[in-house]
Amino acid sequence: MSRRSLVVALPLLVPLVSGCSGDPYAQAPPPAVAAKATPAATPPPSADGKTPAGGGAAAKPTGPRKGVLTKHDDGKPVAKVLPTAPLPLVKMLGEPPPTVESFLGPVVAGSKGGMRDSCVRYIPNRTWFRCKFAWQRYTDKTNNFKVVHVTYEDGKATGLAFEGIPGAGEFDYTQALRKVGLELPGEPKLDDSQSDAKVWSWFNSTARLMIHDRQYRVRVSSVEGGWDRAKVELILNDALNDSEKSRMFVPEEGASPDADAPG
Repeated sequence: MSRRSLVVALPLLVPLVSGCSGDPYAQAPPPAVAAKATPAATPPPSADGKTPAGGGAAAKPTGPRKGVLTKHDDGKPVAKVLPTAPLPLVKMLGEPPPTVESFLGPVVAGSKGGMRDSCVRYIPNRTWFRCKFAWQRYTDKTNNFKVVHVTYEDGKATGLAFEGIPGAGEFDYTQALRKVGLELPGEPKLDDSQSDAKVWSWFNSTARLMIHDRQYRVRVSSVEGGWDRAKVELILNDALNDSEKSRMFVPEEGASPDADAPG
């Protein structure tokens, strides 16, 4: 498959609607607020899957509309995208394949990518909706990572996974995050149920990562404590907008669209 094969496969993946608004760390979408309404103070984020403390409509957080949220009304730390990031995360997420691919090397030899007609979010319950979901694996022209796996929803990049993290000695998930250009304020949930692997997960309220007004969860994994088999993933987990909600569906019994649950 040629480097641009995914672009050919995705000509109809037209973005439907940009990210929804509301508090970036609440998993329930807030009711619509009149455009000229004066926002109230944003309630602090509560536990994953809950509405903001106090309920009601969540105010728009302080920060630039585009790029990375740098300050929240609750005064608590938010995620940082570091200027030392080898690849420009902000310039890739939310962008169409040609833009994303301009920062990457050729498609990994033998990778065919893939497509399906469904997407899933955890807000907090697993929720499916119809969409054009696609993925492809690329080489990294910066030579920092073995593979960069990109997922797309309706023609826009919604996930980045970096495989083969550079490092030596004992694996450290904090350093792995820094290697891709991230600092997260919250503590992860550890899943070490598999004897040879560990997975550290940050859901919305612990990742506190918002790019282009959309929330992301983060996951770091390592096999046998090694860096060469480690992976860092940024995964869109924003509340559904009106268009997406209109396309919600319940999978048939026994069927489960490919998706990994957050930790």
